[in-house]
Amino acid sequence: MASARRAKPRARREKDFHACALLFDHRLMSDDRNDPLEKLASAHRSLEENLNDLARAARALGDPRGRAAALEGLSSVVAYFERSMSRHHEDEERSLFPRLAVLEAIAPTLERLRQEHKAHQRAINELRAAIERDGGPEALEKLPQLIEDLRAAYHRHVTCEEQEVFPAARRFLQASAMHGIMNEMETRRGRGG
Repeated sequence: MASARRAKPRARREKDFHACALLFDHRLMSDDRNDPLEKLASAHRSLEENLNDLARAARALGDPRGRAAALEGLSSVVAYFERSMSRHHEDEERSLFPRLAVLEAIAPTLERLRQEHKAHQRAINELRAAIERDGGPEALEKLPQLIEDLRAAYHRHVTCEEQEVFPAARRFLQASAMHGIMNEMETRRGRGG
């Protein structure tokens, strides 16, 4: 009977090991330039700076003399932010999240983050629509709040990724999985092979 009790945990460990083929290698990447999690964290900082730029440009809308320049600035920052955010979300959803999906404890978090990505896109669409109204009274009223709401949501999102998802990836993904993520990210940018 005692051997049956020991066999069950061992069988479960073996099953978990085989189900998580990419897991259980605690080595860190030796070079930050080749560390996909560092690249993703760097992208977070860049996207947060873009949101700060959006907030500054929205404040400039209040001055009628600078409104045209502020609208142009807003439009270009939104376009850049959207391109960067889209590629960043693709990196996470196509490369990082699937490799972590075998971790049952984090699966609900990954799904919530995917839903937040969609919400971020909807917020950007709403921002773009407000800007396209040429900074009229409604846009002047709405833009600062839209931007502030997106900044707050994005900050919560990034905090979750950096405090929950990235540490899980560092603990459980093998170096080969990290290299695979990095290669996929580089390929999306036309630099991989």
